[in-house]
Amino acid sequence: MSLYKVAAKIYRAGVSLAAAPIRLPQSVRYEQFQGGKYCRFVLTGPYSNLPAASGRVFEIVAERQIPLRDDYCIEHYVNDPRTTPEQQLTTEILIPTMQTLP
Repeated sequence: MSLYKVAAKIYRAGVSLAAAPIRLPQSVRYEQFQGGKYCRFVLTGPYSNLPAASGRVFEIVAERQIPLRDDYCIEHYVNDPRTTPEQQLTTEILIPTMQTLP
């Protein structure tokens, strides 16, 4: 999973956990995800297509005038690239919105 803010040029790598970790290395930090509403776009195919797909997602958001909130965008890598053929990789691109859309 990656979290990023485009305008601020902030990037974070992360993983989902079922419970808070007991011990972490000093260079790693635990942060509980606050959640919220997101528009979900799905890319099926190689990770090398992510820059173009993300660009198109932000074009759609602008065209439809989707109101965004100040939070992290998320790339959720759904399957394992070690066992999934490149053309079948699934990535959810989640954009933080102010409201649920139809």
